[in-house]
Amino acid sequence: MDLPESKHVENVANADDLVSLATELARLNKISHLSKSDELRPNGAWLTTLVNQVADYIFVKDRHSRFVMANRQIALDIGCEASSDLIGKTDLDLHSQPIGSAFLSAEDEIMSSQEAKYDFEELLILPNGKRKWFSSSKFPVIDREGVSVGIVGICRDITARKNAELLQQGQNQVLQKIATGAPISDVLDTLVLAIESQMEGVMGSVMLLDESGEHLLSSSGPSLPKAYLEAANGVPIGPKAGSCGTAAFRQECVIVEDILNDPLWEDFIDVVSQFDMRSCWSMPFFGQDTKLLGTFGLYSNEVRAPSDNEQNLAREAARLASIAVEKDRAESRIRYLANHDVLTGLPNRHEFKAKLEQKITASHDTGGPVAVVFVDLDNFKIVNDSFGHAIGDQVLMIVAERIMSLHGHAHEAIRFGGDEFVLILDGEAAQKRELASFMGRLRDEIIKTIRIGDLSFHITCSIGAACYPEDAADAAELLRNADKAMFEAKSSGRDGFKVFEQTRPEKSLNRLTLLEEMRTGIESGEFFLEYQPQYNLESGRIVGAEALVRWQHSALGRLMPAEFIALAEDSGLIVPLGRWVMHEACRQNKKWQDKGFAPISVGVNVSARQFRDTGLIADVSAALADAGLPAQFLELELTESLLIQNAEQAVKLMEGFRHIGVNLAIDDFGTGYSSLASLKSFPLTRLKIDRSFIRDLDFDESDRSIARAIISLGRELGLCVVAEGVETAKQQAFLASCQCEIVQGFHFGRPMSADKLGKLLAMTSMPLGARSG
Repeated sequence: MDLPESKHVENVANADDLVSLATELARLNKISHLSKSDELRPNGAWLTTLVNQVADYIFVKDRHSRFVMANRQIALDIGCEASSDLIGKTDLDLHSQPIGSAFLSAEDEIMSSQEAKYDFEELLILPNGKRKWFSSSKFPVIDREGVSVGIVGICRDITARKNAELLQQGQNQVLQKIATGAPISDVLDTLVLAIESQMEGVMGSVMLLDESGEHLLSSSGPSLPKAYLEAANGVPIGPKAGSCGTAAFRQECVIVEDILNDPLWEDFIDVVSQFDMRSCWSMPFFGQDTKLLGTFGLYSNEVRAPSDNEQNLAREAARLASIAVEKDRAESRIRYLANHDVLTGLPNRHEFKAKLEQKITASHDTGGPVAVVFVDLDNFKIVNDSFGHAIGDQVLMIVAERIMSLHGHAHEAIRFGGDEFVLILDGEAAQKRELASFMGRLRDEIIKTIRIGDLSFHITCSIGAACYPEDAADAAELLRNADKAMFEAKSSGRDGFKVFEQTRPEKSLNRLTLLEEMRTGIESGEFFLEYQPQYNLESGRIVGAEALVRWQHSALGRLMPAEFIALAEDSGLIVPLGRWVMHEACRQNKKWQDKGFAPISVGVNVSARQFRDTGLIADVSAALADAGLPAQFLELELTESLLIQNAEQAVKLMEGFRHIGVNLAIDDFGTGYSSLASLKSFPLTRLKIDRSFIRDLDFDESDRSIARAIISLGRELGLCVVAEGVETAKQQAFLASCQCEIVQGFHFGRPMSADKLGKLLAMTSMPLGARSG
């Protein structure tokens, strides 16, 4: 069948040709044949009435996609009086770009390929702006010569289904953004756009409650004029505050059908009349605690009320908005707590460090000075002991308020420790000539009478300050020097202040000063570890390392353990220092393993004070867990004298370590005069021969006999034996002849940095002779 050109349309729209067309369509769809002689052969009027009653689009087009037949539904939607008005026109004549071109392109492909296309989706935007989605099926019409001469189409309205799909997709996008922590503005814009896609001529907005709880802030309105959003920002909450302000006040949905003539909008008529918005419907939304969070508003350019569907959409939008806002506020609270002291609300060390670095960087450009002021409350422990920690907390909050109130909040401050505060000053206030005056005012403010309930008392403080770049080369040194100045003020009798002065460091410091600097050194990262490798004599490979702590003192330089461990032990600082060593050694060992190096065991020395600490097992477990290091790769080294002081308690504690899988070594064996019976009772894995028995192996037969006996004893007890302090090839040869398994000493490697040991671990094999030094 050959469809005529559009100028002959009157010859097509008759019963015979339509039946022929239906016959061809049936053939294409492999339906049982339909012929002109069938009993159900309709006449032209009957068929026309039939297709005009169908809500679907039914049409026929010629080879140039011009309408030759269309039912009434198409004409009604497009705005034509009759379907005959469509005849001879293409979709480009009836629709704007790119809709018209999309239709023509799809139909041209069908006629070119001569293959029908079934149930594909098409979007139509009607002249009134309304969107319609169709599930279309289109079939090519081919003449007897096999040439495509036209197309037949049937389009079913699936707008409701498609809108439901789009709404679900929008909801999913919103929830995904909420789950992935997208900025709240991005989440709310996505939500508003998803709701707008379901409506015609409607624009959405989200307004959020401000911190005062008295105003609404414009937080999203991607389709609204920016000028209107700016004008509406900060709208008050009240009984006559537009749709949103009133909805927030009443805490219920407010529908205004005619903005220009509604008393709720009287105070805002000058603003809203500038824009094409004639009705506004607002839905408040709340948190799980039923407190107001904000409002979701819809604006229409028509004077009307919302449909039931639009009200349902507004309720759904309000529900999703409440989820998004609550999650954002919870995360903001978490971020705040992560960077602030919970008690005083001041920034914590992490935030302070970033701010100080920013100030130092800015100083490079401006040349202006930056000062750090350290404040320490004198004898604050007495407050806690006398009045309790609750009163002590209140005192800290009062001091924080006094610090921040001084100098018009021009400085930034943190709570650095339990009773320590640190401030940053810049500009003229950071000049040394101004610092003394500022610290005097600060001291006077802090020592004012404190009144809490019936209590009335005073506290004093010691204050120190240092300036950049005069007193320090970087932020870390600036902080240390301010801390030094504060300790000097405290050492001078407390209740005073001092500005840092550069002096030549003395060769040694008194115990009190060294103790204070050790405490701050632990907190500020002045301590570091070196590692001495342990080799297996048979394989020649590194199988372990002993972690050894060093102190890079700010004034005295590098300090070895002999210069500070005894003081740390006496003062109790060995516990936090040992805790740090444990965590750092585990972290570094895991880092080596993550680089693919062969796993080794790292030994950490445990002092007598640590061994008596009830939290030692918990500290070790935490260090392993934080690093993700299997327990088998950590070894605790305990001295022989420590174990025999209280063998029963030692066995109990060591069993606890063995239970979590940590290896135990007895260090300096042979110097503690332990009995074989007590040695047998300890759940050890390794025995380390004290270096005093190794040092003279080259010529002292007594030491050789002792070393040989200890190695034999260790093997009999099933322990791995390690010889410390091996410094010569002869010592190595003797130990090998005694079947000593592991060696450690300068002959194989001095204590070295983690990076250097890592390079050794990266080597698959290395002759022992090349390892001396």
